[in-house]
Amino acid sequence: MKIAFRQQATNFDCAPTSIINALKYLFARKDIPPYVLQRIYKDCLDIEAFRGTSSGAMHDIAHWLNAYREQRFKQFAVRVQFIRGKQVHLRPNSKILRCIEERGAALLCVHASKRTWHYITCIHAEEDWLYCYDPAPLSTRTIIADCVECIVDARGQQPNLRIRTGWLERKIGKDSSPDECIYVFGNHEHRECLLLNRIF
Repeated sequence: MKIAFRQQATNFDCAPTSIINALKYLFARKDIPPYVLQRIYKDCLDIEAFRGTSSGAMHDIAHWLNAYREQRFKQFAVRVQFIRGKQVHLRPNSKILRCIEERGAALLCVHASKRTWHYITCIHAEEDWLYCYDPAPLSTRTIIADCVECIVDARGQQPNLRIRTGWLERKIGKDSSPDECIYVFGNHEHRECLLLNRIF
């Protein structure tokens, strides 16, 4: 049984919620060890001053998930890769696109504003669109004509958002408006992504 994606509980837990949504996409409910969920929440919410999840925590949870095996949950084996900087792109040799093509899930770190970041789970690519699940409540601010669209009737494990690849690849300049910043990777020095594939 596959379990429906869920929204984040606060304004700060998009990263652990997105990781768990990715695991729910990759595995049946009975195959996910409860301890894995505990560890994700424990390790990810590590920034005390501003709340949220640091790059270091995402890097560390990737290593931990790669190594985790539990005898009672033999089906649970996942390959996780943390990429950053110039590795995060959507050109033909993209690690993100390869992960999705191999039936994986890519956690994209996108801008929510000029100075804040947000994790969403990408599960499908079609033509020049990426189909994602955003764990934050969506609003009319989310809609950017021809570039970012809400999928209002999404259910279960269906994406609730689609974003044009060209829009995601945008960089952010000093004069960028708030609407030009949302759902973009931004400048290379701030880009990061977590790639998850099930090991069959």
